[in-house]
Amino acid sequence: MRTILGILFLVFSSISLAEKEQTVIVISMDGMTNNVWEMPELKFFQTIKNKGIKADYMTPVYQSTTYPGHVSMATGVHPNLHGILHNSFYDRKTGFHRYPDDANLIDVPPIWILSEQQNIRSGIYFWVGSETDWHGWEATYKHSPFDEKITEEEKIKQIASWLDMSDEMRPRLIMTYWDGIDSIGHTYGPDHENVYHQMVRQDQMLGLLFSELEKRNAWDYITLLVVSDHGMTSVNKYISVKSILDEIKIDYRLSSGPAVAHVFISDEKERRAAFKLLSEEENIDVYQRGNLPRSFHMDHPSRTGDLVVTTEAPFMLTNYATDRPKGMHGYDPNHKDMHAIFGALGFNVSTGNIGPIHQVDLAPTIAKLLGINNTDHMQGEAIELRLSD
Repeated sequence: MRTILGILFLVFSSISLAEKEQTVIVISMDGMTNNVWEMPELKFFQTIKNKGIKADYMTPVYQSTTYPGHVSMATGVHPNLHGILHNSFYDRKTGFHRYPDDANLIDVPPIWILSEQQNIRSGIYFWVGSETDWHGWEATYKHSPFDEKITEEEKIKQIASWLDMSDEMRPRLIMTYWDGIDSIGHTYGPDHENVYHQMVRQDQMLGLLFSELEKRNAWDYITLLVVSDHGMTSVNKYISVKSILDEIKIDYRLSSGPAVAHVFISDEKERRAAFKLLSEEENIDVYQRGNLPRSFHMDHPSRTGDLVVTTEAPFMLTNYATDRPKGMHGYDPNHKDMHAIFGALGFNVSTGNIGPIHQVDLAPTIAKLLGINNTDHMQGEAIELRLSD
């Protein structure tokens, strides 16, 4: 009798686990560089590398900064389609937006909106674009606005709490932003020992998350995706587009990131003068709107400047004398130092290495894993996580 009861217990336990629907957790580590996989002492990154799938690298969008990257990962499209060209930008219709917290500035739906529209609950913690509803839709559970004082431990505690909910209430899509190495990389440069110590710290936080998943036998239904929004490179030379433009008397609006600046000039004569002046400067390239390389994916109807200025490391665009970081990003996404990370582990994930992927591939991958439809507008392709032998 005891044997039969024991067998029944195991059977029903297995059924209970099987009934848990696949859940996707996405961890984005700000600025985590792709060399993290080559450090054997980072135990939990190595676990992903050896027991899951790792991409050679993930190509970010241009410019390779936090807001465009996170929105592209969430929408599956490039900045020219979703409209978030940088952490701050100028719109001819609505003016300047600095670290915008209005999801309605995004021109296409983030993946959690699509999931909610198809009755798949989501829990979003500090992901760019989740701060408000999107045209009346929003995540079932969310933490916003962003607060840099919130620790990774607190985020993991919330993830664990979401996983402990009943099947009817539990989010099946969880996305969260982690500190990564971004802030420390800016301050000290990417090769500083403090950056390495922060990598170790992020690895420890992965270990804490793994522990919480193991306590709940959650690997039986969890697919974990670990990504970053961009890499980091050293800079030591600084260019002020504002100072250059102020050499001539023109009326302009300037929205500048570290590697790309948008200059808005209504008067055609002044625009020609500014183009000539900027074209004579060394260490920058200047393009007229409408003549941008297609590979930039940067031509937005109301947010792309009449002139677009770009530079490459070790140069950085800045308008402030005190803004002199030692590490920066935002540059050509094909630059090796700009490459982001992608790793996957857990349910329905094979073991192996895949070639390069792109940030716009993340949203289609999530959609495929969770059976989310209405993704025809996405520019990326779903990443194959189950490799054939």
